[in-house]
Amino acid sequence: MTVMGERLPEAWMVEWHRNGRVEFPLRRWSMVHPPMLVLLFMALVTLQSISRTLDGGWPYFTYLLIALDAGVVITIAWQLVTQRPALVIDHRGIHQGRRRFMPWTEIGSIGPITGPKMARQLTIHPKNVWAKNLTLTQQHANDLQALQTWLSTLLAKHHQESPSGPGNTSRLDRDA
Repeated sequence: MTVMGERLPEAWMVEWHRNGRVEFPLRRWSMVHPPMLVLLFMALVTLQSISRTLDGGWPYFTYLLIALDAGVVITIAWQLVTQRPALVIDHRGIHQGRRRFMPWTEIGSIGPITGPKMARQLTIHPKNVWAKNLTLTQQHANDLQALQTWLSTLLAKHHQESPSGPGNTSRLDRDA
């Protein structure tokens, strides 16, 4: 079964209308991209040097290298098995994992796609200039161009439906 990030935008809209949310789990093939390969290469290089550093009188440094390598392997295995962190787009906003969330009312614009082909990024800019951008990568959706178009459409719908336009002031604003 293919994950949502491998499907076409039409499937995203069907899921959106059916459940009110679309969940993009972590794509397992995205773990083969260059940043992950560099991490794995560095872990293998440090594993080769463990015996030399242990014999060379650096036992604490060796134990630290073993702990770091184990942490990298456990993190990668956890992500491959659970396909987390997931990207969830629902009626409230965009959730990236458990910690990163940007509501539709705070999204200013959907930026252009940047970066080389294997490490492309889609940046979502908040209305508040001092707030952090939300960066989406190909780890969740294969076609970032389609995701950008789809998110722009959803953002336009949410901005049309929101009552906070220039002519629409709340009762509290009028009474002040």
